Amino acid sequence: MLTKDPKRALVLSGGGGRGAYHVGVLRFLEEHEWYPDVVVGTSIGAVNGAALASGHTANSLWALWRKLRTKHVQKPNWNPFSSVSLLDTSPLRDTLVNEGWVDFERINDPEKTAVHLRITATEISTGLLHIFSNSLDKKTEITVEHILSSCSIPLIYPHTSLGPTKYWDGAVVANTPLSAAIATGAEEIFVVIMTPIREDNDENSVPTLPSSLPTNLYEAASMTLEWALLASFQADMKMFNLINSLAAIRDELNKIQADYPDIVDQYMQDVNNFVGSNVNQDYKKLKKPTIICPKDFIPVEQIVSYTQEWHEKLYQMGYDDMKRAWINAGHVTE
Repeated sequence: MLTKDPKRALVLSGGGGRGAYHVGVLRFLEEHEWYPDVVVGTSIGAVNGAALASGHTANSLWALWRKLRTKHVQKPNWNPFSSVSLLDTSPLRDTLVNEGWVDFERINDPEKTAVHLRITATEISTGLLHIFSNSLDKKTEITVEHILSSCSIPLIYPHTSLGPTKYWDGAVVANTPLSAAIATGAEEIFVVIMTPIREDNDENSVPTLPSSLPTNLYEAASMTLEWALLASFQADMKMFNLINSLAAIRDELNKIQADYPDIVDQYMQDVNNFVGSNVNQDYKKLKKPTIICPKDFIPVEQIVSYTQEWHEKLYQMGYDDMKRAWINAGHVTE
């Protein structure tokens, strides 16, 4: 049953065949009795998120991933000159519907699912990010089309139509949509990114890619892709820091409100003018998200490749990186 007061949110980034990494993270979290109230997923994160909302655990989801191969996700598009994609994702549709990955009846029933699900996709005609949810005021009846829309990598996979509207992968605009998790009011947010990043000690800093420069064309192309996937998360982290700054300022203003009401009112009006909208004055300071990411780059070709060898590597990598992030965040582990 859906909780009315979600406390824990899990953000699962896109990454295609890298998605077994998510499952390793989930395994560690479940071993330490951490279960998300909210899951925000993009692309393969939408697939894994929908599986969690369907009642899957790390163990049952890993059983599915161990059997998943490239042929179960895509096949060549034999008419590339009459299409806008290199590959056909009809196998993925069959896999999701027929191989036990998702239970749409459970996802869409607030009495049966325990996960507030958020799936992102990009509207092609406007470039706007859409968030489909099984629990927002404007509730969406989640279908396989919503999951496929979030997985529709431009040029690689075909777009997905939802009624008259056509969508591409949510990663086009937001590969790691932290803002969707912040909006739920969750007090503890874990963000899983399949790109190696580092964080400075400055509380207001945002994650950055490792500083080593590419040495060849392949590495340059890979780093360019990783930067593109990370860009929206950088923006979300800046918004997160802004919210915390406003909360801190508000606390100080409250102390002088009685003595200098005009100054406080003028300050808040200046802030509203700067932001471009009315700033909610009851902002609370948010706990900094825990970021889980690999130490090294995962080969870019793994986005469209699904093999047992790499599933095993990524699963263990996700588990180890989650353990490292858990300890760094001050949590106790055995």
